[in-house]
Amino acid sequence: MRIPRAAVILARAVVFAGCRDNDSSTEARTPSASGTWTGVMTIGTMTLTLAEEAGGSITGAGNNQGSGVGVSLTVTGTHVHPSITLTLRSSGFQDANYTGKFVTENTISGSLTGSGFNNETLTLTRQ
Repeated sequence: MRIPRAAVILARAVVFAGCRDNDSSTEARTPSASGTWTGVMTIGTMTLTLAEEAGGSITGAGNNQGSGVGVSLTVTGTHVHPSITLTLRSSGFQDANYTGKFVTENTISGSLTGSGFNNETLTLTRQ
């Protein structure tokens, strides 16, 4: 019994396709911190809009809204995956520092210290 040449070629193509190891769709991507992030704390809700440049430098702005009072923030920081550090500044307040880690592409878990915060847990979710 002879196997048609087309069937042999098709079988080889299937075998070779299954042996490829350069499929980039299965490789983990490093998420960017760029975007709008929101997190809820004991005193209210924090919203940050961040821009990450090549090399991991972060700049941005935000708002801390609690008890009917909003505080505008300027943000600087760094992202060395999975870690992220942010300094939050607002006129009339001491700087606050956020230290966190990406737990998913759209979630950063960390804590806030300084300016009255004492390791306040803050999970930021990308909007």
